[in-house]
Amino acid sequence: MWNRAINSGTPRLIDVNRPASEAVPNDPDSDFDDPPPTFSPKKRAKKTSESSAYKPKPVPRVIACGVKNLDRTVLEVRAHNPNGFFVLCLLSESLEHHEAVQNCVPDDQFVAQTRDGTPYRLHPDEDELDESEFMGLFASGPYDRADPGVCDSIITWLEADERYSVIVVDPSERGFNFARLAARVAMLKWTMTHKEDIARDLASGVRLPTLPAPTDAKWKAALERCKRGQTWAAVREHARDWFLSL
Repeated sequence: MWNRAINSGTPRLIDVNRPASEAVPNDPDSDFDDPPPTFSPKKRAKKTSESSAYKPKPVPRVIACGVKNLDRTVLEVRAHNPNGFFVLCLLSESLEHHEAVQNCVPDDQFVAQTRDGTPYRLHPDEDELDESEFMGLFASGPYDRADPGVCDSIITWLEADERYSVIVVDPSERGFNFARLAARVAMLKWTMTHKEDIARDLASGVRLPTLPAPTDAKWKAALERCKRGQTWAAVREHARDWFLSL
């Protein structure tokens, strides 16, 4: 049955049985019927060749590692200086025959010598150094003569050609202590003998890459004690005094 509104103020009744084909469309609603806004997608700025180019991380010319991360260390050194050369400083004569050392194919290698002139024979689980092993990092021979030590053997390669890098390797997995200790002693003497060059580089904005310190607080303390010396003779004295105070 049809129902009509008596006047405009009376609600209109709708016949629910009316066919859908006779339905009257609703009045337009601007809030819903406006065409959706169009947005132009933002284009990502293309990276320039300079920003997208691979830049290997800075690597110091003296770097430390163990047998497990030797391969990765070699890759980092080669990526930093593709036209350079690297030499291995081995803190145990047994490393000469280690698979990791043979596989990395260094340009040269040498076994470090203790203060009494014998080769280092550190073991993978070593956590201590005797006096000859510790002091051999600074010098060799009698204390009153102070012949070249492990640090000097490393520096000899650095001064032979600026393209040379030295990787100090100990028998542990990652060289967190003794390899880092030997490398830091060498860099300590290197910086003391090249103060003018380093100061000139700093003035021009060039900084030496950071060489990690040993993780063991004991060997960190040894380095801090040695750094008090203003000359290398004083550094050796601080090193010996620190060792004898243990």
